[in-house]
Amino acid sequence: MAAEENVCSSLQLSKQSFDPVRSWELESILANHTLSFVSRLDERYICPACGGAILNPHQTGCGHIFCAKCIRMFIENGDTSKCPLDGVLIKTEEVFQDNCCKRELLNLEVYCSNTPDCTQKVPLCNLQKHLTLCQYETLQCCNPGCTDILFRKNLPDHQQNLCQFRTEICCYCTKPYPVDKLPEHEQTSCPEAEVQCPNNCSQMIKRHKLIGHVDECPEVETDCTYKQYGCIVRDKRSKVKVHEYTEFSQHVLLVLESNSKLAKQVDQLQQDLVLQERELKERNLLVANLNREVTKCDSTISVIQRSVMEQRECVSSVKQELQELRSALDTELAKKELSALRASLDSLREQVAVMQSLRDHLGALGQTCQRHTRLLDIHVEQLQCNEQRFHQLESSSYDGKLIWKVHDYQRRKNAGTPLTSPPFYTSRSGYKLSARAYPDGDGTAQGTHLSLYVMVMRGDFDSLLPWPFRQSVTLTVLDQSGSRNHVSCSFTPDTTKESFRRPTADSNTALGFSRFISHTDLEGPRNAVYIRDDTLFIKIKVDTTGLEDL
Repeated sequence: MAAEENVCSSLQLSKQSFDPVRSWELESILANHTLSFVSRLDERYICPACGGAILNPHQTGCGHIFCAKCIRMFIENGDTSKCPLDGVLIKTEEVFQDNCCKRELLNLEVYCSNTPDCTQKVPLCNLQKHLTLCQYETLQCCNPGCTDILFRKNLPDHQQNLCQFRTEICCYCTKPYPVDKLPEHEQTSCPEAEVQCPNNCSQMIKRHKLIGHVDECPEVETDCTYKQYGCIVRDKRSKVKVHEYTEFSQHVLLVLESNSKLAKQVDQLQQDLVLQERELKERNLLVANLNREVTKCDSTISVIQRSVMEQRECVSSVKQELQELRSALDTELAKKELSALRASLDSLREQVAVMQSLRDHLGALGQTCQRHTRLLDIHVEQLQCNEQRFHQLESSSYDGKLIWKVHDYQRRKNAGTPLTSPPFYTSRSGYKLSARAYPDGDGTAQGTHLSLYVMVMRGDFDSLLPWPFRQSVTLTVLDQSGSRNHVSCSFTPDTTKESFRRPTADSNTALGFSRFISHTDLEGPRNAVYIRDDTLFIKIKVDTTGLEDL
């Protein structure tokens, strides 16, 4: 008999659930564990059908108690299911859970299912709670990628110190990384790690500040600030600073000389502009005179046309009279009248000749008017070109920097059209560039951000410059409050893109930042003022390091 065998009863419980047999929480807990009772199990706690412990006892209509697993099997057999003890038909609606037997069974002591590692004895009702705390319960490491299974007591040390998939905090950026990738992260990519300046200055710089450090590193070679005025000194930044301080008077002379040349150019342009305006006025007077002559010619033509009509009528009447007089040609009176008619015809011919000469003169006047009109259009176009050139000369920059003042910001934003800055140059014979702004945003940033771009334009010295364009560019929205909380973004050109190759049209495709700054941060910042009096200032700076002046 099963009741007379070893006190250790083992079973593997099913996880399925059937009505009206109610499932029990210990069934799922003990599904993968072996249950061993401390004392010999009484026969009334043993299922007569399967010989196992009645962990979840259910009583049939005939009064016999079976485990939940066997009751489920009986119910699945339907109307043919009979009690194995007395043969009475088992009806589903008569089956119920025997809570009295269940309480008695739950009070029996069992060994921990992790025996022999764990020697703890607990009531069956406390086994579930004990297993959640048992140090010999086997658990899988929860680190992503790890499949190791260990005792609960060994799991913390494994997860924190031994697991090859554990994460550790970077000592620089304080972010978690897999332990096998942490050294590479710290040595090559951590933005907060301090590295030696690539220009061998004495400073240790955080990796994400290396690009900005180039603008202030004392070991970087740079040109004198007064290069555009004729100073040719180029040396390390620290020495250039000393040079700028010690040679200030010489630099002032260079600036004055450059300003004098520029003033002379401006004076010459102004004189040319006055001459062009004077010539334009003279052309306008000439055109007015020609228009008056044309008007007179039109009136003369009208008179001549009326005269021609009258002469035609006269000729018609003369022809009619000639026909009437043909019969009387032999008479002396007819001969006299014929002579008079001939004289009249000669007079008409003379008048027709005069009319033809007037027509020729009118055609010559029309050609003269057209020629003067074309000359006037040429002078107007040349004047506009000179005005545009003068405006560009006043606003052009030749040091790779541009301060762009954008008026009527709100109106331009509402209009949704792009704005293009005046062109600027990296030097007198350097690259030609310009900026493009979308106040209301471009593409996916429309309506939410200010978009800023830079484009390389076709210049006069492109055939002498190295291509593709490689200089890094910094775009900045300037703070007008004096706090200098400027917003900047930089990029280094991708030389594989067509935008940085030598332009074949007026300009290449613009590249930059579609989400440069949100409208919320631009129009309502906390510690800055980017828009004042409906005006926005944008600074574009090209790193001219390494560029040789032609």
